[in-house]
Amino acid sequence: MLVSKVMTRTTASLTPDRPVIEAWRLMNEVRVKGIPVLDEDGGILGMITKNHLLSAGPEVIRNPVTVGEMMERDVAVLSENSPLVDAWALPGTVFPVVNERNEITGVLDKNLVAPELINLAGALLQQGETILDSAHNGIIAIDRNGIITIFNSAAEKITRRPKTQALGRHLSEVIIPQGLLDVLKEGKSQRQYKFVINYSSGSHTYLTNRSPIIENGEIVGAVAVFQDISDIEFISEELNTVKQLNNELECIIQSSYDGILITDSGGNLIKSNQAFERIAGESLLDLQGEKLRGVVEEVVRKGESATRAEETQSGHQLLITASPVKNAGGQIFRVVVNVRDMTELNRLRQELDQSKELSERYQEELTQLRQKQFSQKGMVFNSPKMQELLKTALRLAQVDSTVLLLGESGVGKEVVATIIHSHSRRKNGPFMAVNCGAIPADLLESELFGYEKGAFTGASREGKAGMFELANNGTLFLDEIGDLPRDFQVKLLRAIQEREIMRVGGVRPRPINVRIIAATNRDLETLVREGRFREDLYFRLNVVPLHIPPLRERREDIIPLAYNFKQKFSKAYKIKKDFAPEVYDALLQHHWPGNVRELENIIERLMVTVPGQTITAADISPYLFGDSVRHSPEVSVRGILPLKEAVRQVERQLILSALKQYGSTYKAAKALKVDQSTVVRKSSKLGIGDYR
Repeated sequence: MLVSKVMTRTTASLTPDRPVIEAWRLMNEVRVKGIPVLDEDGGILGMITKNHLLSAGPEVIRNPVTVGEMMERDVAVLSENSPLVDAWALPGTVFPVVNERNEITGVLDKNLVAPELINLAGALLQQGETILDSAHNGIIAIDRNGIITIFNSAAEKITRRPKTQALGRHLSEVIIPQGLLDVLKEGKSQRQYKFVINYSSGSHTYLTNRSPIIENGEIVGAVAVFQDISDIEFISEELNTVKQLNNELECIIQSSYDGILITDSGGNLIKSNQAFERIAGESLLDLQGEKLRGVVEEVVRKGESATRAEETQSGHQLLITASPVKNAGGQIFRVVVNVRDMTELNRLRQELDQSKELSERYQEELTQLRQKQFSQKGMVFNSPKMQELLKTALRLAQVDSTVLLLGESGVGKEVVATIIHSHSRRKNGPFMAVNCGAIPADLLESELFGYEKGAFTGASREGKAGMFELANNGTLFLDEIGDLPRDFQVKLLRAIQEREIMRVGGVRPRPINVRIIAATNRDLETLVREGRFREDLYFRLNVVPLHIPPLRERREDIIPLAYNFKQKFSKAYKIKKDFAPEVYDALLQHHWPGNVRELENIIERLMVTVPGQTITAADISPYLFGDSVRHSPEVSVRGILPLKEAVRQVERQLILSALKQYGSTYKAAKALKVDQSTVVRKSSKLGIGDYR
């Protein structure tokens, strides 16, 4: 890119004897930050800029000063055809620009150069990526940590992995073999390394060169170039096959499961394999006699294949097919006879039909299972409720509407938020998650909005960006939004409405471009009625509410989730254990007050604590919060105590469990089938804390 594309065109200039106030007026008039200073012959003497005038202050007005006294004499002069990058390397901020006749045609503001160079760099980067994607050979590069930084289109075809699933991942998650990591570790190149990858469509042979990437004497990464040499390997194998054809022909004939005989045109036996002897059995001599000559004579006479059905003395049905072999002159000089035991073939065909039917059924079941399951960042489900929830989440991902995720603790609200982000147009932007209930009230503003340097005692000297700024052009997930202090809610409301934030200690607002996804396990409508949550903030967040059902309402997900967690911890801890059938029954019967998080914790606990290879109902029973393996809850009493005290304890346990599970006296009363006033009165009497 040339200077002429960015420069401000103007012929304005000054002579050294002009007052500086005239320079100021001229700069404002032509809207530039500097004016060239010329001598009487039009030669460039220097440059006077706004920075010169602003640095001098008001004295230049009270005490008239000329342009010559304040101008910068040692100034670089740029040509219109100079590369823009040359201007960036020059000292100074504003430069005069001349044409081919050395005439002033404008000025160049260095502040305008940086954005153009950034755009140019981006274009060059895109061009480089296009060039890499155009290469026939696969190219993969990693950084010093083994993270993939380059992955061209040919590499996608070789690894059968899309670029989006490779870039930013560790090499070990994407390809096998991983010799590139050895190059990174040892710093030594690997030349002409050959390896084979087996695909469903067949195997391919690749030749690769791997080299370290060295910068300033330090290994900063490694790169590998892959070339598919399957065709070359195939030709080489074909040549070897031709050379060994005579030796392999005998092996092929002997390896055939069908009986094979080769005769001359007169029916005289030349070669036979062991399979023929096995199939013919006692009728071997008979088949070598008149019957064999008869079928050979028929082939020679008609000049085409002939087929006959024969039965051996043992009752086996044989199918004999004879085919002519002609020489270059078109004359039959050999006859190949194929003998097949149809009895066994019929059995194999029946088995094949059964296997095909079974395979089709398994394939259908597998297809149905894949349609029901969706695994994305830990989300596994099989229930219709979660299927519908996912469809809604994917639709919401296509827009920027604020989403409010509702549901109990542990149901996977952050996972749903991550899915919405990863399928949205902001997926390449950051995803920042904030637990509003875990941040002290006096730190909320600085954590979410950031602070300027020196804003308060202990603040960083450089200041700090808050979560809103860190999530710019991406998604900000505000978890436990119901726990926000009321005095901070109005500040959050303003940030969402105005799309700008003010750092603590700051003097100017900062614009933000953030999508908000909020989540809570509390009843915000109740909090609004009680005055503990601002109504205007509630309506701003509740644009699209999305309720995530608890695990007990989608029991179809329990077994897939349990199996997924078992696989996860088996891989993580190198532990292999199986679940007894009654364990799955126990998992299905448990109420799961802790939802998916509780299930994951229990599976991990079982995997690392159970000593045997099989986890039984006895192993899981202590972890289910007193649940026994049954469908209906029962009351169990151990020991003897006064009847009145027993009733009191049972009432207290039932009310406390209901309040913990449902979170409010209204819902608890509904579950216990009593009036809400009864739950409130008994809670007070039994010393149970406040559950609103």
